[in-house]
Amino acid sequence: MGIEAAHIKWHQVGGPDIVPNGIALCSLHHKMFDLGGFTVLRDRTLVVSEEVSGGQRADGLLRAFHGERLAETQRVEYQPGEEFVEWHQKERFKKPGIPV
Repeated sequence: MGIEAAHIKWHQVGGPDIVPNGIALCSLHHKMFDLGGFTVLRDRTLVVSEEVSGGQRADGLLRAFHGERLAETQRVEYQPGEEFVEWHQKERFKKPGIPV
């Protein structure tokens, strides 16, 4: 799988094309991120939604990373911007009762 640049706050809702509004993901995780299957906290911790389904495959591809931190960036200005991760948590992340 190749690496894709995923907008944290979607471009169509005003998310800018800047590095702090991006995260590098494979195509599968990019889709799951867009669908709200997981999000990233301010401290770069990955949180997987309780609503993700898929059995052992989902366990290995996503749930295994719950609580892990994203890799350090080469520069502090490359880190995901707080306002963008807050948007993703509020607008995209699936809370219990909202299926992915």
